[in-house]
Amino acid sequence: MKKIALWSTLAIVAIASFIIAADHLDAPNVASQPSDIADFYAFEGENPNSTVFIVTLPASSASSNFDENVMIEINIDNTGVEGTSPGVVEDLVIQALRQGDRMYFFGPYAPNSTTINSTIDVNEAIGSVAIGSEGETLTGGVRAFAGQRQDAFFFDFQQFNTVIGSAPAEGFGTTGTNTFEPLNTNAIVLEVPNALLGTAPTHIVDQLLMTSNLPSAYNVWVETKRRN
Repeated sequence: MKKIALWSTLAIVAIASFIIAADHLDAPNVASQPSDIADFYAFEGENPNSTVFIVTLPASSASSNFDENVMIEINIDNTGVEGTSPGVVEDLVIQALRQGDRMYFFGPYAPNSTTINSTIDVNEAIGSVAIGSEGETLTGGVRAFAGQRQDAFFFDFQQFNTVIGSAPAEGFGTTGTNTFEPLNTNAIVLEVPNALLGTAPTHIVDQLLMTSNLPSAYNVWVETKRRN
């Protein structure tokens, strides 16, 4: 089975402090780099039989773009089974890698390894999109986009500083100024038919509480990995 280079984990999605440009600084060793994850969103698509995944990364200028040596990997747990250490294990991955002026996509498929290292199986390629285009439909009915978009995350940085500097804290209220509004991110957007993702497991909160109050849901997270 033909594969390409080994990739090692750089960052896992989180939210932290803000600096110039839409860069949320989730991991100090990748701060302000193309591998630094800003946000990850997953939700039901316009078609209820599909799931939308959005990954955003820093875009500090109009000319910045995705790094050809950084692979973006969306992890999907569709069984709810934990590994040998606490936490869910990816049953499927969707991978994205820029080459030239296009973003290439692979999956969803079962990975050969669930550790911090990954390989890309080129036999699982589903197509590519021109970066900055309005997106295309790939193999299996997957719809994909890659390019710059306005940062969707709302954060009032000035009020945040006021809150942490006040005693007692004043709080945020119901209105605020979105510090990220004029800023861009590099974004990957995928709408994936649920038929490609398998049956969603019992919601992770219900698994922890041993209840059945919430609808079934995929457990998903994202990583960036650099070529070794």
